[in-house]
Amino acid sequence: MASPKILILLALCVLPALLVDARPLEDPYHVHGRVYCETCHLGCEHNLVTYIQGAVVKIVCKDDEDYNINYSRAGVTGPDGRYKIEVREDHKDDYCFAVLVSSPQSDCNTIVDGLHQVTAVLTNDNGLPSHERNVNSLGFRKDTKVAGCSGLVQLFNSDV
Repeated sequence: MASPKILILLALCVLPALLVDARPLEDPYHVHGRVYCETCHLGCEHNLVTYIQGAVVKIVCKDDEDYNINYSRAGVTGPDGRYKIEVREDHKDDYCFAVLVSSPQSDCNTIVDGLHQVTAVLTNDNGLPSHERNVNSLGFRKDTKVAGCSGLVQLFNSDV
């Protein structure tokens, strides 16, 4: 059985250290991003994409040992397809992502690998001075291509 001195030492040293990591941040992180409708099936953002209002995005953090989800929070895009999701905890030991959930557009709601999630760094243990986190855009694929896609493909394939 542990002596009372060891138990007191643990209570005074270890418990406060655990509580410091668990408390909410005074200055939360804000993850900023955008959601678009990929209209030409090119797998990237281009001048023919449209931005989606009302798309649902969530921030998901998974622990670095068994990859279980230990944090999740959703947000919705505004009129220009932009979202801002507040995260009040530091996730220095987690893998965090912004992930597509749903699109309100019935003709543009296909989730595509490579466009469906992006990494979000949610710690200050990496030298980033700000709590504002801008992530790459996320995209749904439109069911049918729009007019002008063939010209865009030609432009992408040219030596210009």
